[in-house]
Amino acid sequence: MKYSACIFDFDLTLADSKPAILECFKFALKTHGIKPPDDCTIAKTIGLTIEDAFELFLGRRDEELINRLSVTYRSKADEIMTPMTSFYDDTLGVLQLLKNSGIKIGVVSTKRSYRIRQAFERENNLSAVDKITGIEDVSNCKPDPEGLNRTIEYFKIDKSEVLYIGDSYIDAMTAQNAGVDFCAVLTGTTEKSEFDKYPYVAVCKGLTEMIKTVF
Repeated sequence: MKYSACIFDFDLTLADSKPAILECFKFALKTHGIKPPDDCTIAKTIGLTIEDAFELFLGRRDEELINRLSVTYRSKADEIMTPMTSFYDDTLGVLQLLKNSGIKIGVVSTKRSYRIRQAFERENNLSAVDKITGIEDVSNCKPDPEGLNRTIEYFKIDKSEVLYIGDSYIDAMTAQNAGVDFCAVLTGTTEKSEFDKYPYVAVCKGLTEMIKTVF
């Protein structure tokens, strides 16, 4: 088998966290007297850091305001993020199938790693993942390849043995910057045509199709 490790994005790749993310952004903005954009506009920022998302919503880089918004967002996320995040129906089965084939499983995300662990722990399935790299584990966020590179180094494998799977153009850029193969899944907000700007081995509707297409 060509790949000895599959590394995944988390939000909208392995799990549907969109309702919680939308609620957190809207709560933070409303709390600070700012009218939130529509749900579609907010959803398209999933994959960015929340600070970069707030900058887009504000139309300017107001560090002090963005910091206050981010603190409010994270406080709300502590309440609702894990309860309102659900794995896609095929996620845990696909991960188990890959692990049974001897493939290492990693997650590299702009989400905090403890939230990802909580999601797996809620399903009593933390063992499904060998390595989680969250935003607090890196100095530079995606599309910088730092998190992906760190995970590959942890696995002690060559980059030619790695497949990165994600739902966003940001994930495609991350894989390209790291020099690893990329498979897109259309479970997020990035249209198929957007992925044509980046190298990929496949664009699939979801994880089950990814398994059938790539492996």
